[in-house]
Amino acid sequence: MEIVRANASNLTEIVELLRISLGEKLMPKSEAFFYWKHFQNPFGESVIWLAKEGERLVGVRAFMNWQWMNTDNICTAVRAVDTATHPDVQGKGIFSKLTMKAVETCKIENIGFVFNSPNKISIKGYLKLGWQSNGKMPITVKPVLKNLFKNKFNSLDELYHEYAVAQAITNLNDTWKLNYNGDDYSTPLSKAYLSWRYRDCPVAKYGAIIKPGLFGIIFRFKKHSKWMECRITEVWLEDETARKELQESMNLMIKKSGVLLVTCAPTTQKNGKPILSGFWGPFAIGPEITLRPLAMDNLYNFNGFLRWTPSIGSMELF
Repeated sequence: MEIVRANASNLTEIVELLRISLGEKLMPKSEAFFYWKHFQNPFGESVIWLAKEGERLVGVRAFMNWQWMNTDNICTAVRAVDTATHPDVQGKGIFSKLTMKAVETCKIENIGFVFNSPNKISIKGYLKLGWQSNGKMPITVKPVLKNLFKNKFNSLDELYHEYAVAQAITNLNDTWKLNYNGDDYSTPLSKAYLSWRYRDCPVAKYGAIIKPGLFGIIFRFKKHSKWMECRITEVWLEDETARKELQESMNLMIKKSGVLLVTCAPTTQKNGKPILSGFWGPFAIGPEITLRPLAMDNLYNFNGFLRWTPSIGSMELF
């Protein structure tokens, strides 16, 4: 068996292996999706290693580049995402070999740590390879009881058209970056990142309300069996005087949508206040996150989400 570093020329065989190994029930597999995810990421191309037996691809392991930033520091990281082993060779340790090869590569490239959100089955394998559980991501919630008594709401297509994310992001200056003011680590927001993550994402729709220089909010709607949720994937406040306008804009969108629950990661503090008001929590109800140090000596700021406030958008499974 040969282990080699992947590049864009391997797209077709990688996607085919993902289909064979994982199917497409949870997430469609396509070359366009994989290319967007791993080769157009503004934080850099992913670290991807392949296992081959002759000319046949039998394993793939991808670490997606990411960054976390506070006022004083930028921390480089990778997110362990796509992994697959051909059914014919499962049980031969290919997952472990590829994972540790990726870990070794990231240490050499001075990447701080690796994080991911494994399922109940795969987490056991990660813990054996040196990952540690960080617990479930904290989430705040806002029930919208008034919407129980409303009869007419806009359709999702109408809402996504009214709150078109592409148009909202277009209003930002090409060099726009959010200035941070705090100790907590968050994903650095820029026009390039927002365009890639929310405008160009091929597998999910988003809406947005952005007032350049004032505030921004990006969201998506999640249908449940008999009701609907609004997930705030990003929110920021640039001008303290715009706090009320941000809250009013969000409340109007919630009223139009008819959602019964709004969820959001704990928002970055501004002058000691959460950006959004009316939310309960935080509660440990998000995905379980695991961590492993790489080039960093320790993960004190990130352990238990001590000084780490990832948004829902930075942790969504995609």
